[in-house]
Amino acid sequence: MEAMELNLSDRHIMAVNVLLFAVLAYFATLAVNDVIVLRRGPAEAPAPRVGRKIVLDSSGNLPRAAYQAIVERDIFNLVPPPAQTPQVVVEDLHLMLIGVSQTTKGKPFAIVEDQTGQQSVYRVGETIPGSGKLLEVTKNSAIVEHAGKHVAIELPKDEMNSGDEDAGPSPAEASSLDAQRHRFMRRNRFH
Repeated sequence: MEAMELNLSDRHIMAVNVLLFAVLAYFATLAVNDVIVLRRGPAEAPAPRVGRKIVLDSSGNLPRAAYQAIVERDIFNLVPPPAQTPQVVVEDLHLMLIGVSQTTKGKPFAIVEDQTGQQSVYRVGETIPGSGKLLEVTKNSAIVEHAGKHVAIELPKDEMNSGDEDAGPSPAEASSLDAQRHRFMRRNRFH
């Protein structure tokens, strides 16, 4: 087998030498800069800044208080946890909850009747005049923020389910209850 020879001209060898000299000069400059900074001493060297505090100890032995900001910050949850919500109370706001809906494409809403019999639809986040802001709509109630308190407005209890569940109403009672329910629904129909 023949050995492969690399034939470089004098021009190529000179270019490689200049390149190597430039790299050597660069690293020599960095080394001289490091020596000068180390000779200045810690009092003259610029102290790196961390937040608002100046770190003077470059040995890495800092007190626990220097790391307190890291301990208090939750790096996994960018949004701080919500403050504890006030306890829900039942108070008379002179409102009657007519109906609720949680299965809409937008925000859930509640149908509320005021003292005058006026019925209106309010979505979560809207303000009920004279009462407060609608915060939440559940299956059987609505939560309103009124004077800094969370007040629950309950749906009226269904009279049909208050009796014995095993014994159903007689046909005559069922007909009477259906008529009552029909009158109640017509009276409370949303306008």
